[in-house]
Amino acid sequence: MRTLLSGSPDQISLVAMGDNGLKRTGEDELCAIHLRNRLEGRPGDIEAIRRLILAGGEVGRFYDPARPYLHPEDVDIALDIDRYDFAVRVEFENGRPVARMERSN
Repeated sequence: MRTLLSGSPDQISLVAMGDNGLKRTGEDELCAIHLRNRLEGRPGDIEAIRRLILAGGEVGRFYDPARPYLHPEDVDIALDIDRYDFAVRVEFENGRPVARMERSN
């Protein structure tokens, strides 16, 4: 949260990418709701989010041998909520979006 709010932005966009940006997925929706709640000053329930994600249908694909590009350890990393101290800032340069990592101070 510190990183998102450190620059006093006028607007913060939460983009749930889902499955390749084509299909909505529960875990991305939950993440966006969690972040929105935190930004609006409400506490999150990290354990409830973990339970909902694990109960959903998306986690199984990380254990599917037909998808070797998905790694089971990514599930543990993704469920380590608030693990990272950076945000991705997107700004337009020459009419094109440019994404850069921004760390909290």
